[in-house]
Amino acid sequence: MKNKLKSIFPLSHPQHIILGLALIGVGLILICNDYYFFWPPFATAFLNDDLIGGIFMIIGILVIKWALDNHNKIAVNRNLLIITAGLLALEATAEFCHGYVSDQPHMFTAGFLEVIILLFDFSIIGKSKKRSY
Repeated sequence: MKNKLKSIFPLSHPQHIILGLALIGVGLILICNDYYFFWPPFATAFLNDDLIGGIFMIIGILVIKWALDNHNKIAVNRNLLIITAGLLALEATAEFCHGYVSDQPHMFTAGFLEVIILLFDFSIIGKSKKRSY
């Protein structure tokens, strides 16, 4: 059964695909909701901009493309995973700040889930090749 699945879906980096799908999901949520962030008041225009959600989606698509590509470059993987970590850390921090200010539990939940995705990203970074030998 396992060999049959590998012949149908020859994925050598399934964790990257999961991470990419998570980034695309976060990006879609941020694009679809133009009033998600409300604090701090001076940063709401920046945080609610569709560009932020678009960046999440683009990085997610690039991570999936890297995982499906036959010419996987180590430097590209490293850069994508580091950018992903920065985006997820920014998003989790914003969620926790909003949850604290608004006292809304769904924002704490979203913050914790993004921290878990961030830890998953760190796990991928730890297992990935650092240089080609």
